[in-house]
Amino acid sequence: MFKKEKWNKLYSKPGFFYGENPISILKEKWERLRQGKVLDLAMGEGRNAVFLAQKGFQVLGLDISDVAIEKAKKLAYDKGVQIETKIADLDMYVFPMLGFDSIVMAYVKPAPRYYNEIFRALAQGGTVLIENYTTDQLAKNPIPELENSDYYVPNELLKNLSNLQILYYNEGEVDGKQVVQCIAKKPTDKDAIKYGFAKAQGDDHTKGRFKSAEDLFKKK
Repeated sequence: MFKKEKWNKLYSKPGFFYGENPISILKEKWERLRQGKVLDLAMGEGRNAVFLAQKGFQVLGLDISDVAIEKAKKLAYDKGVQIETKIADLDMYVFPMLGFDSIVMAYVKPAPRYYNEIFRALAQGGTVLIENYTTDQLAKNPIPELENSDYYVPNELLKNLSNLQILYYNEGEVDGKQVVQCIAKKPTDKDAIKYGFAKAQGDDHTKGRFKSAEDLFKKK
């Protein structure tokens, strides 16, 4: 209940706390997401969910705050699009198997178990887009709404997504904030073998080992 009260208080302020515009990586690279049904985890007031609906996605947005959900519904109505919404505590949410073509997580850092759940919830070839603050931001100018554990340490996100194919990755300053941005893809059966995520039948050379995301992406 404490979490719900905290976020309801935040979103009860006049206007949109985080604004109505989508995060920059989504605005610039949305076409890299697999079209279809998309899950917006901790969607807040709906800025990303509504943007995706405008681009033709079928959107389900989850948030623990009923105040945020109502604002998201109003924003969707004002923009002339439809989104499905659900009030949910993400710690208790059960992901449907292969239920989504894409998943978006903006400025929320889930428990480590979530990444395996996300993998299972994505359809083959499905994509996930993530943006959040890094510990560089914590050191320079902490965000009052976040706990210290909500910031990503360097390369932490890559390790969490090691069973996905990294399509885009950036750690650095964006719009004056220190963030990590990532788009990753759940390999199809064919891609899993091609990129070394799984062992081809009869192939003894791979020894069934999984290649980490760091092997696929070399940070410059």
